[in-house]
Amino acid sequence: MTLNEMKKLLEASIPGKRFRHSVAVYETALKMAECFECDKEKVAIAALLHDCGREVPTKESVAWAQAHDFPVDEIEANQPILLHSKIGTYFAKEKYGIDDIEILDAIRYHTTGTDNMTDLAKIVFLADIIEPNRDYPGVDDLRKASFKNLDKAMLMAYSNTTTYLFEEGLLVHPNCIKGYNELVLKAKKK
Repeated sequence: MTLNEMKKLLEASIPGKRFRHSVAVYETALKMAECFECDKEKVAIAALLHDCGREVPTKESVAWAQAHDFPVDEIEANQPILLHSKIGTYFAKEKYGIDDIEILDAIRYHTTGTDNMTDLAKIVFLADIIEPNRDYPGVDDLRKASFKNLDKAMLMAYSNTTTYLFEEGLLVHPNCIKGYNELVLKAKKK
C-alpha cells in the first residue's frame, strides 16, 4: 500500500479532527527526520498512522483489546485512552500492511514512551506533542529542543507529561518511568 493510499484509508477511518492532527504530526516528524538523518519513509508511515487505533472509540477500547487478546494492564484499564497505541499496532499490521517492527514500536510507544526507543520512535512521540496545533505551557521550548537533541527533548516531554498527570490526579504508566529513568542515567554517565 502506498503512503497516499494509507492517507486516504486513514481519513475514512478516523474523525476529521484526528486525521488533521495525524497529518500535522506527519509533517512535523518529517521535518525532524531531516535534522536527525532518520529514515524518512519509516518516519512518514509511523507518524501518519500513529493514531490509527483511534478508529476504536476510547470507551470501547478495553473491551476491544480484550476481545482481540491484547493484554490490558491496570493503568490502561483505568485510563483506556492509552490503549489506542496498542490497538494502532493491530490496525497498522492488519489494515495497512505494516510489518516493520521499528514502525510498529513507534506507534506502540507514542503515548507512554519507554526505554530503548529508537530515534524513529522518539521523533513520532515528540512530533505528536509538538505539532503546530498543540498549545500548552512549555510547548514552544519543547519544540525548539525537539529539533536539537532528541534525548533532552524526551526528558522535557516526560517531565511535562508527569507534571500534568500528577496535577490531574492521573496514573503514570510504568513505560514512561522506564524511559525517563533510562535517559537520566544516560545523561549522568556523560
